[in-house]
Amino acid sequence: MLTTALLTIALAGAEPIRLSPGTQTVLKVPGVTRVAVGQESVADVRPTGKGELLVTGNGIGRTSLTLWTASGMQTRTIVVDDGRSSELGRMVKELVNPGLRVETFNGVIVIDGKLDSMDELRRLNQLVGNDANVRVLATVDPRVMPAVAENISAAFRKQGLVNARAVSYGGKIILEGSVADERELQKALMIANTYATAVTPNLSR
Repeated sequence: MLTTALLTIALAGAEPIRLSPGTQTVLKVPGVTRVAVGQESVADVRPTGKGELLVTGNGIGRTSLTLWTASGMQTRTIVVDDGRSSELGRMVKELVNPGLRVETFNGVIVIDGKLDSMDELRRLNQLVGNDANVRVLATVDPRVMPAVAENISAAFRKQGLVNARAVSYGGKIILEGSVADERELQKALMIANTYATAVTPNLSR
């Protein structure tokens, strides 16, 4: 059964209209003459009285709400969230990078933005795990990749892999050069993976 949260939201505010699935919010819009919702699977909006609209959260996601009033057309955003994406967003910003964006689209939590290091990417992947309902679009800032490659190359030299090196191409780490055998190849991959979550091996034997 739907529970009604009688909240008055000022139309002048830029903040999205937020509610959980199965809850309702009363939106006061003086002089409203017409409304349109982008995705009714996310939210439903209907008039309940003069200058009042009842917003119902149907499913997790976000959608647009267009309002026509005597003063013109205005657009708001409706966000329906079960709290999980909000909690994940808080953890991502606190434990990984505060500049990342965490949003929900069609029931899938999407994490996007630029990471400042491979370590941040590693922490993000550990935080998300193998959750099929979370999609990571965030990428490491290409400007840090040459430094990562140099650290890997230095580690190779320290471990006796003098003919192997790491280079940065197009935001990716590629292993070049040669190794003596399969054992050295696995050693090189193990070293590289301590600095980067994914590398492309192009080592000859």
